[in-house]
Amino acid sequence: MVTLINHFTVKGDTAEFEQVFAASSEFMVEQPGFVSHRLVRSLRTPGSYVNIAEWESAAAHQAVVRGPGFAEHINGLANLASVEPDLYTEVLGRVADGA
Repeated sequence: MVTLINHFTVKGDTAEFEQVFAASSEFMVEQPGFVSHRLVRSLRTPGSYVNIAEWESAAAHQAVVRGPGFAEHINGLANLASVEPDLYTEVLGRVADGA
């Protein structure tokens, strides 16, 4: 498993960004190798968002990035926010008891 972490800095309307991101999310959820994602917004800096997405492998993520339809979705987001993406691998993780 590989984790993609995108940090978005929204240039304008955060509600519009969230709407465009939701549409893009629907595209990604349908792609082979997609596992899950969460979009979180900073409480101190409302225009700052982090998307944490899990993929089966880096190769699965790269196939989607290079495949048809991806550029359309990322261009919509790029019009509204700057993004800093990076791939990570888990080193340590815990889940609360009973969760």
